[in-house]
Amino acid sequence: MCGIAGVYAWQSGIRLDEPVLTAMREAITSRGPDDAGLLLRHGRRVRLGLAHRRLSILDLTPRGRQPMATGDGRLTIVFNGEIFNFRELRRELQESHGCDFHSDTDTEVVLQGVAQWGLEGALRRFRGMYAFALFESDDETLTLVRDPLGVKPLYYRAGPGDIMFASEIKALLAHPECGRSIDARALSHYLTFANSPAPHTLFAGVRKLEAGCYLRISASGACHYQRYWDPGVIAPERTMSEAEYVERLRALLRQAVARRMVADVPFGVFLSGGVDSALNVALMSELMSRPVSTFSVGITGDPANEFSHARAVARGFGAQHREIEIGHRDFLAFLERMAYVQDEPLADPVCVPLFYLARLARESGTPVVQVGEGSDELFGGYGMYHRFNAWNRYAYRPLTQLPRAARHALCKLAGSFGNAALSDAGRRALDRHPLFLGNAIAFWDSEKKSLLKEPLPSEWYASRLIHELERTSVANDSLLRMINVELRNRLPELLLMRVDKVTMANSIEARVPFLDEDVVEFALRLPSSLKFKNGVAKYILKKAAEGLLPAQVIHRKKWGFCGSATTIVTPELAAHAREVVLASPLIGALLHRPRVEGLFRQHGLQPRFNSFKIWNLLNLALWHATWFEATPQQVAA
Repeated sequence: MCGIAGVYAWQSGIRLDEPVLTAMREAITSRGPDDAGLLLRHGRRVRLGLAHRRLSILDLTPRGRQPMATGDGRLTIVFNGEIFNFRELRRELQESHGCDFHSDTDTEVVLQGVAQWGLEGALRRFRGMYAFALFESDDETLTLVRDPLGVKPLYYRAGPGDIMFASEIKALLAHPECGRSIDARALSHYLTFANSPAPHTLFAGVRKLEAGCYLRISASGACHYQRYWDPGVIAPERTMSEAEYVERLRALLRQAVARRMVADVPFGVFLSGGVDSALNVALMSELMSRPVSTFSVGITGDPANEFSHARAVARGFGAQHREIEIGHRDFLAFLERMAYVQDEPLADPVCVPLFYLARLARESGTPVVQVGEGSDELFGGYGMYHRFNAWNRYAYRPLTQLPRAARHALCKLAGSFGNAALSDAGRRALDRHPLFLGNAIAFWDSEKKSLLKEPLPSEWYASRLIHELERTSVANDSLLRMINVELRNRLPELLLMRVDKVTMANSIEARVPFLDEDVVEFALRLPSSLKFKNGVAKYILKKAAEGLLPAQVIHRKKWGFCGSATTIVTPELAAHAREVVLASPLIGALLHRPRVEGLFRQHGLQPRFNSFKIWNLLNLALWHATWFEATPQQVAA
């Protein structure tokens, strides 16, 4: 796991020298504290600078240093991530293609794989998480690649004759010619989705490469943007009995966990006590001769504290268990750093306990952990999915078939109940906009009209995704459509982004077994009737867990990791947020003060409906203070 950065120029006179590349690289030192590398190249038609910070996980010797090139110099790479099946691919390259290797790194396998199979041929074979930049000297092209599920981020800023890229936005901002201003559309999206959907970021001109995509730039400046992996084209198919599906899933999960145990350093598991993280512990325990290292976090006074459940799982598998409890002061202490760590706001309060959990793992000498992200999205673990499924079948779809006048009357009736979500669902039926926008919505488009001075709709983003899916074989499966929407936005750009940013801030590599490509494709082909059956969410996964986990772990009531915004945004934290938000220059410039003040007044009366909104605005205000109001010295500190 590493951090990458670089500049590629075909026309402009953008500054490209060792001091500026070093500044970009050192802005992301926490992603790779063990080693560093840099390359400057002046070619026939282009200038290139590549920079790398290394967190040594495989082949801890200097042979793993990057940038790395093939022996003939034709391909050069800076690579962030892991290819978990690299040893199988290495053997294939040696036996079938006679390739020689000079290190025991997966990076060298990526180089040789692309050389032998071509880019897309190699990407089809990789099982891992990655973001990399590949330079081909023959035609002097640069290609930026992000993994299929978006576990690893990659940002870029395109100028009139150049492009700069990095693992984190702060590395781009370290270049003296990367200006900063706010992207109005991304801001509007953030207020709705609690993140900026790719390719947008809150920094105007800075883009995120979408999951499962690559961007190739030629020496003439021509750009080719290509989606090489698309979950929407994978359709359910009933080819096995339920028992056979269960056995197949169990085998794939064993394989996924085993793949993610490939490391030359200690590794462990973030354990909440729920079925997903407990499965990681159970399957890892099968493959280890020593106790699994497990790590848990809890919040003082939180009714959702899962210490007792995590301890029970750890005891059951003989794990070496560590835990940390954080309180109000810990939250306030991290708020000062949060915006810098995140780059752009990620309005999920789990970022705070996750940060302290990652720090605990690092201090224990465990730089690699497995986490449970992705399971709920793939196997239908959220109750909201099934409520929306029912609404879609029995209310929304019938409403959209009515004449517009009837739809309009029913929409007004829904609005009279005073529930923003209900009235917005009615309006979406009126306009035939998609019902499901995502699992965690902060401000609906109708609410932003009184919040933003220049509101821009966010429903078009979900509409575009739904429209694309309507041309595929998943068009008639509403649960699978929701899962696809989540795989394109909330999972990569909020959930996985938060894991990447807060773990890498502590020099920790987080691996995600449930997002193994083979597991994902199995889940997408799985009939939806096996994801939610007899009122049981994640039915097939829980069946696969039988015999591996105690029944009380499998069927325990679902809790969000460290609770929810309602339990985290305490009255004390809400008071602090009010002070920070109302003092922000964003109030009056972009946000209406009366609406924001009203939101804080309502919090005491309706914390359930307002906590997530308050956390959203607090993140936004802290981000603006860090990147637009502070001096460079204050930001670096």
